[in-house]
Amino acid sequence: MKLRDARRLTGPNLQGDGPGALTEVVFNAQESAPDAIMAWRWAMAEIEPLLPFPVGPLWVRLYPGGAALVCAAPIDALYSALLANEWAVAAAQARRNDLTCPCLHEALSEIRRTYAEEASPEMRALAAEAARRGVPFLWDDDFVSLGHGHRSRTWPRGAIPTIAAAPWSAVSAIPVLLITGTNGKTTTARLVTRMVGEAGHTVGNSSTDGLNLNGRIIDAGDWTGPGAARAILRNPKVEVAVLETARGGILRRGLGVESCDGAVVTNIAADHLGEYGIFDLDGMARAKGLVYTVVAESGYRVINVDDPHLCGLADEALDGVIYTSLLGPPNVGSRARRCGAVYLEGRALRRLWRGQVEDIIDVEDMPLAQGGAARHDISNALAACALATAIELPLEAMTATLADFGRRWSDNPGRGRMTSVSGVQVLLDFGHNPHGAEAVLSMAQTLSGATGRFGVCVAQAGDRTDDDLRALATVIGAAAPDAVYLRDLPEAYHRGRDPEDIASHLRAGLMTAGLPATRIHRATDEVDALRRGLQWALPGDLLVHLVHLERDAVEGCLRGLGATL
Repeated sequence: MKLRDARRLTGPNLQGDGPGALTEVVFNAQESAPDAIMAWRWAMAEIEPLLPFPVGPLWVRLYPGGAALVCAAPIDALYSALLANEWAVAAAQARRNDLTCPCLHEALSEIRRTYAEEASPEMRALAAEAARRGVPFLWDDDFVSLGHGHRSRTWPRGAIPTIAAAPWSAVSAIPVLLITGTNGKTTTARLVTRMVGEAGHTVGNSSTDGLNLNGRIIDAGDWTGPGAARAILRNPKVEVAVLETARGGILRRGLGVESCDGAVVTNIAADHLGEYGIFDLDGMARAKGLVYTVVAESGYRVINVDDPHLCGLADEALDGVIYTSLLGPPNVGSRARRCGAVYLEGRALRRLWRGQVEDIIDVEDMPLAQGGAARHDISNALAACALATAIELPLEAMTATLADFGRRWSDNPGRGRMTSVSGVQVLLDFGHNPHGAEAVLSMAQTLSGATGRFGVCVAQAGDRTDDDLRALATVIGAAAPDAVYLRDLPEAYHRGRDPEDIASHLRAGLMTAGLPATRIHRATDEVDALRRGLQWALPGDLLVHLVHLERDAVEGCLRGLGATL
């Protein structure tokens, strides 16, 4: 057993329902995982009575080749508990290999020093009282908060009020929505955010673009983890929070909230498999499905029944469910007492809610739907309407949003954006994995028509496996594009891998799918690929730029070529 990583879990997580100290370990091929885990448990039992704080229970998530070993701990003792957990792993490893055990006395001395610095009885007492009163409590290394948004108060961790001095009558929860999934998270979050604003509420949104208040970015960057949730929920202007919740944040730290009013997993597909002990789609569904475990008793889980990996989660949900489907009205009658559905029937988006079927909008009136070609975005719209229903937004806010969203270039940056240059259509999209690319290319083939040609520009980050790269390329090759331009991503996305190596695997996947080598071209970056594609294309052709990241540079290039954005 060898230590691979150690980190704090600060919220509900895949191993347990609260904070803890996690060590990830790997086992060698000859090692008995159960025996190694038992040795760790014995070591934890040895150090636990000597710690200046309580720990436990112990949680174990076993996966092929390794395990996540967690000891639950108080919120003001997680760094100290992590030292104890690391000692227990090292002690178990040493004893199983007849090596000298790390000194317990030295470990305890370091743990006590660390605990003296992080201990905060005031914070723990305030957290316990907030739980007793049903008031949201947020904490981190710097700040402590009671309530959410405009019903919150925040203090530096060194100036926590006493229980008697806390403004209990001024703090409470606000509606909170969680959005996760392999693809479609950001578009769904943007749609819901617009619906909330259309209904007249001040909305805070965290996403891959940054922190957003009423449609305006207030802090750019990839904000999809627990820190992003806290930042939005501490903003004194926010009345409704729409929180994009990425897989990485869930697995690294846990969820950023302990309760929400609605949650959706948009879909489950292969991406980032092999990280944090998630090796298959069922495991990914369980990880992303963690958002459903914190839905309040009065809230709703939004479940896409078109996705086979989410149907199992639907079977587990006995109450408070809104189903979505592109395949007509789902059978909801026997599945839940408190349930509804949002679905596509013919060309209309409809809602079944409280026994009534209501029309939301016709696909032809939805700019985002591209006349019905963008079925993945129709699915995102269904999810958005279901979340809006969960917090009782008026139907008119959903209809107005869907009738307008997508008309402007700025509505959905980086995703599904269409323009034209001298009669050549250009589609920019973030589709960065096989599932996402397949959805975008299906739309592209519909838009290009039976006789139109289309080209694809693609790149990929260096943290994908060789198989991941080839799988993405195979999907592209299967669509039989007339030209493909392999480009490099910015250096920050190389992540230790030579761009030529990435390109070679993409090329191999394209050719395996039957694409002739003469259709595969090399470009340096996104702008270079765009220019090369436009030189190749004729009026009526379509260029699809996948993994679209260099927004400013591409927009500048398109404007210079006369495109209307």
